[in-house]
Amino acid sequence: MLPARLCLRNLSSLYRHRVCQHSFNRVCQHSTTHEVSEDLKYDILELSLDHVKAHGWSKKAIRLGAGQLSLSEACLAMFPLGGAHLALHYDQNCNEELEDLMAQQKCDQVTPPPVTHFLKDAIKTRLELQSTHHERWAEAMALLVDPKVAPLAAAQFAHLVDDIWFYAGDSSADFSWYTKRAALGAVYGTTELYMLQDKSEEFVDTWEFLDRRLADLEELKEGSAELDKQLESSGELTQAAFIIARNMLSRTY
Repeated sequence: MLPARLCLRNLSSLYRHRVCQHSFNRVCQHSTTHEVSEDLKYDILELSLDHVKAHGWSKKAIRLGAGQLSLSEACLAMFPLGGAHLALHYDQNCNEELEDLMAQQKCDQVTPPPVTHFLKDAIKTRLELQSTHHERWAEAMALLVDPKVAPLAAAQFAHLVDDIWFYAGDSSADFSWYTKRAALGAVYGTTELYMLQDKSEEFVDTWEFLDRRLADLEELKEGSAELDKQLESSGELTQAAFIIARNMLSRTY
C-alpha cells in the first residue's frame, strides 16, 4: 500500500509543479513552447475567475479573462473543455490552498488534534474555500460530472481526500488505506451536496450535518459488508451531484 501512497503523492506534486510554472517561467530564459503555453493558460484562467459570478463557468468568462491580456478569441482553442477547464482550475486552487494550510498546521502544532476533529476542520475549511462561488458551484458540479471531464475531476478529488488523510497522520499499509479514503470521500461528497441547498446563516446546518456524518464514520466497522456500503455510497455521489446540479439549473439532459 505504501507504493500506492507514494505514487499518488508524486502525481499530485507533478501536477502542482506544472500548474505553478507560471511564476517560474517569468524568470526562465530558456522556457519551452509547452511551458509558455501552460503559463499562459494559468494566467487566463486566473483572470477568468473574476467573471464567474456574472457569467458562470463558461467560455464567455474565459474570453473575458483572455481579453484582459489583450488576447484574441483564438486562444479559446487552448480550452477544448470550455468552462470545465475553469471549474477544474478553481477546484485545484482550493485543494492546493487547503494542503498549504494543513502543512503549516502540522509544522506549528505541538500535539496532534484528535483525528475526527482534524477531519472536520479540513473538510469545513475546504468547503469554505470554495464558498466564494457558492451560488455558482452547482453549475460547476454539472460540468465536472461530464464524461469528458469526470476522470480529471475524480483524480483531483482523490488527491484531496488522500491529502487530508495524510496530514491527519494516517500511515495505514493495509486494505484500510482504501476503505478510509472511500468513506471520507462519501462524507465530503454528501456534505458538499448538502451545502449546495443550505440556506442557514454561515452554513450552520451544513456543519451540523458534517458532525453527524463523521460520527457515523467513527462507528463504521471494518468488514466486507461495510466496505461495499461505503463504496456504493461514493459511487452514487457523482449521480447525486448531477441530479441536484441539474435540478438547480433547470436544464434538460
